[in-house]
Amino acid sequence: MVTIWLCATDKSGMSAHAASVGHPGRCPHWSDPAHQAAITAAYDSLCEALTGPVATLRLVGARSALTSPAHRVRELGRLARASQLPARAALLRWGALPPAVRHDLLDTWYGRAA
Repeated sequence: MVTIWLCATDKSGMSAHAASVGHPGRCPHWSDPAHQAAITAAYDSLCEALTGPVATLRLVGARSALTSPAHRVRELGRLARASQLPARAALLRWGALPPAVRHDLLDTWYGRAA
């Protein structure tokens, strides 16, 4: 059984699961511009990887163990671009990131999980 701690909600009422298992409090601060920028940069890198020549053949709508299906990544990106709320846009992009990328971001912000 896996326990996933819920992060506290921000001012806009959004919440998300922490990307780390069993480590409460390790989630992005959705209203923090630095966290939003880091999430956007990670999302943009993911999109570049998904549109590369080899990745295009391998991941067009296919599911990989390393990432969400390409169509889901693109759809979450479209929703994020359309959002008027930076915190909501960051949350949508966060949902598109692979777990390993989420862990790396959390480790950058909070240090390595024990």
